[in-house]
Amino acid sequence: MTSRPVTNRIVLLIYGRKFFDTKRAQKLDNAGRIKDLRPQELFKDVAGINTGNICVDFGSGTGIFALPMAKLAGSKGKVYAIDSSVEILAYIKAKNPPSNLVLVQSDVERTGLDSQIADICLLAFILHEVKEPARVIAEAIRLLKSNGRLVIVEWKAELDSPGPPQGKRISREQIGRWFRQVDLNLERYIDWSHNNT
Repeated sequence: MTSRPVTNRIVLLIYGRKFFDTKRAQKLDNAGRIKDLRPQELFKDVAGINTGNICVDFGSGTGIFALPMAKLAGSKGKVYAIDSSVEILAYIKAKNPPSNLVLVQSDVERTGLDSQIADICLLAFILHEVKEPARVIAEAIRLLKSNGRLVIVEWKAELDSPGPPQGKRISREQIGRWFRQVDLNLERYIDWSHNNT
């Protein structure tokens, strides 16, 4: 695999709740969960999404991250919300998203999007769900522009909190190993759960 420099990579770890049954998708959108995750703050202050940015949300779920990304990117930007579930993409569509939010039904390991289009790629709460996380990271890197940012949000491995069982959680060290598999370095780590106000 040919290595391509990518600057300003960010890795964030957080713990929270996740429900997988599409019929229970509304629980992902509850106000308490959104308050805990603070997506606007995450994207504006940490990831640095600006007007005109192109963003990709891998495993977009109910749009809890894609919708605020689209707001920050504005009409001059674009957000691709990628999910393999037709039902969950229909759930986002029912929210009447802005025109700069593009729903893409695809596997997160092979999105079908063009290379080097994104300013920011988001992998939120999906690496512990996929069979080959390094391939998902590699796909995100393929989509990033040379100065793009990769943001990973996962549950803290050592905490016993709502979310997946501890045995499925991903440590900071494991993310570092996956990064090395695709010739990247873990540049920044933020314990987002400790930054709650």
